[in-house]
Amino acid sequence: MTSSRPASSALPLKAMHAFDLVMRLGGIGRAAERLGVTHGAVSRQIGHLQTTLSLRLFQGPRNARRPTAEAERLWAEIAPAFAQLEAAAHGRMGSRQRLRVSCLSTLASRWLIPRLPSFAALHPDIVVELSESYAAPARALEGADLAIRMLAEGAKAPAGLTAVPFMDNAFGLVVAPQRAGDADRRLVSRSHPGAWKDWATLSGQTVPDLPPVEFDHQQTMIQAAVAGLGVAVTQKALVEADLTEGRLTAPSGFVRDGAAYAVFHRSEDAGKTARTFIAWLCR
Repeated sequence: MTSSRPASSALPLKAMHAFDLVMRLGGIGRAAERLGVTHGAVSRQIGHLQTTLSLRLFQGPRNARRPTAEAERLWAEIAPAFAQLEAAAHGRMGSRQRLRVSCLSTLASRWLIPRLPSFAALHPDIVVELSESYAAPARALEGADLAIRMLAEGAKAPAGLTAVPFMDNAFGLVVAPQRAGDADRRLVSRSHPGAWKDWATLSGQTVPDLPPVEFDHQQTMIQAAVAGLGVAVTQKALVEADLTEGRLTAPSGFVRDGAAYAVFHRSEDAGKTARTFIAWLCR
């Protein structure tokens, strides 16, 4: 005798995993990079999840989507489960210790990654798994042990988190040596639209009267400056290697704004592996 009870629908685990990464990393593009798929593939999984659960998970313009209250509630329920799954898997993948670090994207590529080989040489038993994200520290720490973010002057870590500043923030005008003195374009990053105004205020100098050329991210803006396309204002940490190797020059030097790069962890004991990495950063 066969049962007349309908078969239960399959759980949308793939879509929920994509959603977890979007929330954890702060965007569909970053989730797609982590999964090794296209932006559209992740968008389709999010659409599938919305349809399956009859929930609206994101709102706002297409290029600036933000999670809804329903999305925040759903993620609060599923994030611990995915974190536990990852921990269970990685705990059986060898004897080396794993440290998950979430870092601002441009800082990761231009400052942290070039320094990681020295950490690996000092601590070969620790594997650093780096993810690039602009999500708030509390959200990033749902999927990471540490989160590297900016800490504004006088600001405190969010409740339940501890922030350890390890590098002052300084920024200034940079230009390729061959264009110093005759740059005819002012390069601007849409991710930091107020950089020129802030620099002028702190340095007491005047924003040059040059036509602006906009870029989506600091990474591409800096590359444009290296290529000689114009003059830019950016953070010193992001161009240290370019300055040292002569690809860029800073004719006016750098000014500090009181902010600092800080590494965040949950206020309970960060653990020996995390403390080792924090101490290395501070050195």
